[in-house]
Amino acid sequence: MEHLERPAEEVWEERRLWFEEQEAGFARHGAQSPSEQACALMIDLQAVFCAGAWAAVAILACAVTEAQGGSRHESLPGVADADYRWLRALRNRLSHENRSDPELTVEDQWLRRDLWEERARRAVSIAFAALYPAAAETTGNGDKG
Repeated sequence: MEHLERPAEEVWEERRLWFEEQEAGFARHGAQSPSEQACALMIDLQAVFCAGAWAAVAILACAVTEAQGGSRHESLPGVADADYRWLRALRNRLSHENRSDPELTVEDQWLRRDLWEERARRAVSIAFAALYPAAAETTGNGDKG
């Protein structure tokens, strides 16, 4: 299947550098007791991000966020409520298909890659905000409004 080919080395490197720059930006402000599982899941998150597996990025980013803050929390330090709700809703739509209106289609995989990449980048940023809440507090990105 053509779609399963690896991204070009340059694409992989651009994605890896973006991911690592995001992490460095958040980490500058220090982590507050990151969970072991959240940190371990970040390794897989980076791998699927670099590969361009955008739906998997959203699902794993939500898992990281929930591992760090607990799945029952409606409010997480460093993560805006609207961002957390968006990420959970996206993960739920991907995990629990509505057959009459699927969140992701095969056509999306070919024609809407840019939209899904945008969503994946937002999901990664939310996961980092959960992992490094002090960064959001320092920069003002953790507003709960």
